[in-house]
Amino acid sequence: SLAVIGAGRAGQARVRALSESRTARLAALVSFRAPAGATFADVLADRSISGVILCTPNLLHPDQARAALRAGKHVLVEFPLAPGPAQARELFAIASERGLVLHEEHIELLSPAQAWLRERAARLGRPRRGVVHFSGAHSGWLADPALAGTPALCALARLHRLVDLFGEAQVRGARLERGPGYRLSVELEFSRGGGVELVEERAPGARRSTRWQVECENGPLGDPPVERPEGLFARDLACFVARVTERAQPYVADSVCLHVLELVEAIERRLC
Repeated sequence: SLAVIGAGRAGQARVRALSESRTARLAALVSFRAPAGATFADVLADRSISGVILCTPNLLHPDQARAALRAGKHVLVEFPLAPGPAQARELFAIASERGLVLHEEHIELLSPAQAWLRERAARLGRPRRGVVHFSGAHSGWLADPALAGTPALCALARLHRLVDLFGEAQVRGARLERGPGYRLSVELEFSRGGGVELVEERAPGARRSTRWQVECENGPLGDPPVERPEGLFARDLACFVARVTERAQPYVADSVCLHVLELVEAIERRLC
């Protein structure tokens, strides 16, 4: 039995995934906007609840994950696990010491679009140059640095996608321009060779999109086919449950999660 912490868009998606699951059930939904229901403290004290799914703003994740692990709960957390690698290492260590699963969600890596890019990148070879351009809205808690974290942390999903395609990376440069939102540009160089520029642009009312304009050794890596990414939360939930019940391996290794958080930290150092 699992409790969903946070009743926003991601929390509601998790509730739907649990309603369709044959191996897990929803024990409680904690909504911070409706405090009359179950609280996080209630969930931690309930021995019948074996795990929690954290769907709260970014910078709340470390403290909530730590509290849940210390209460003996398995934890599935929407990315990011933490704002930096030091806190993430501590959390992974607590989970390991207590024999618990700490699972960081990255549904973008389960998407048909990423599978298409992965297959094509394997054939095209190293990236010579190009731009991956993400745009998205700058509103709600995502526009509050005290909840969302830095622009570099908010780029975590695209950093994970690039590392998934081209391997470990280093940050060679970073620039940040602020306005009603912001524009972050990061120059990445990959250990296996080649590099790309990642541009993250957020503005009020901006439409969410990711464009791939990368020239590889053997041809261009363009935009994947348009898709309706359905069922990704259910797939991620199934992976988490398999890790708890069968000791299955994660689809993103802890070492990769830490490496990408190290990239976030390196970007922040460049900007300072």
